[in-house]
Amino acid sequence: MGFYLLLPFFLQKALLQNRSVLHVFYWMNFISQWVLVIQLLTGGYLYMLGDYSLMWIISVSVVYTAIGAFGGLFGYHIRKFLQSSSPSALDPWMRKVRFHAILTTVSMLVMMILMLFPYAI
Repeated sequence: MGFYLLLPFFLQKALLQNRSVLHVFYWMNFISQWVLVIQLLTGGYLYMLGDYSLMWIISVSVVYTAIGAFGGLFGYHIRKFLQSSSPSALDPWMRKVRFHAILTTVSMLVMMILMLFPYAI
């Protein structure tokens, strides 16, 4: 999941114009989405073993869903760009990709804070 934390730093204009780098980003995001599914299963098991407040459970569920949603939108925009034959509108596309990458990173940081301090809420 460290891919999502480092993602905004990798999204430079020179890298986003190279299709082979975009293929790597797409597949890393694809693998990260499946890791999220595995984390959901293992996290559900660990939740059963612990005693957490309802507010913490709701917060983790919302942030977890946000990570999946923003990561999925990041992958969607990269896939659509890779499928297009002519990259006519590069700047609006790059803004969308960066926006979703930053939101994914922020969500991941919030999740790490919630995991480090489960009894603070």
